Amino acid sequence: MNNFTQRILTGAIFVITIVASTVANEWSFFLLLFAINFLCLLEFFELMLPDKNWIEKYLGVIAGSVINIMFVFIIRGDLSQGWFYHLIPVFMLMFIIKLFENTGREFDTLAFQVLGIVYICLPLSMLGDFGYFNAINYSYSLPLGFFILQWSSDTFAYLVGRKFGKHKLFERISPKKTWEGSICGLILTVAMGYLLSRFWDDISSFDWMMVAGIIVVFGTFGDLTESLLKRNLNIKDSGTILPGHGGILDRFDGVFLSIPAVYFYLLLSN
Repeated sequence: MNNFTQRILTGAIFVITIVASTVANEWSFFLLLFAINFLCLLEFFELMLPDKNWIEKYLGVIAGSVINIMFVFIIRGDLSQGWFYHLIPVFMLMFIIKLFENTGREFDTLAFQVLGIVYICLPLSMLGDFGYFNAINYSYSLPLGFFILQWSSDTFAYLVGRKFGKHKLFERISPKKTWEGSICGLILTVAMGYLLSRFWDDISSFDWMMVAGIIVVFGTFGDLTESLLKRNLNIKDSGTILPGHGGILDRFDGVFLSIPAVYFYLLLSN
């Protein structure tokens, strides 16, 4: 199987899994987010703490998984909003565990563990709340719309940039990104946002288009951030879990900054 066929097959399975899990019901959606959260954290700590023992690597994965599960029950209303404060004892426990590691670089490890949770776990937990926006029961339209707009942004920017791109957007970090691709990607993704508003009315047409624009801008920042991380580590891909596509972080890098931006826009505008 050549690389192009491998990319197409992996991409198709990837998209079908996300769409099916998001549309089926709330539990399949939460399970999807848990799996993404777990795999992204695992990959992140393998990259950032390659020479550490399993306790140091996986403490952040465990803490992030616990936080993700806790957010699920808060979002569903099974736990009160006050449970958000239970983030504090999770972090306190991480500090206490450091007392028993005796590696000489405990706070270096802790910094990366906390960074992974803030960078990956909290945004993905916010995404779970999209399914209940302006509604008591789960609705797949806003989270699925978010994924569609994120994919649209990436695809339009890539195709236009590859064909017509001449002016580099941020050459020091990502030589392939161009202003032409980004601007056309913004216009076409906003148009896609308007198209989605014709089918789903969870939010207004204006809000769908604003969400689309926010996803393009902050998704690009997220992509550049992960590109900077890989350049710092001198690697091409974050992993090999997705044949032909690289790592799981490579496929979700844009969402880690676009989710909080969209989340706070929706809070302020509705």
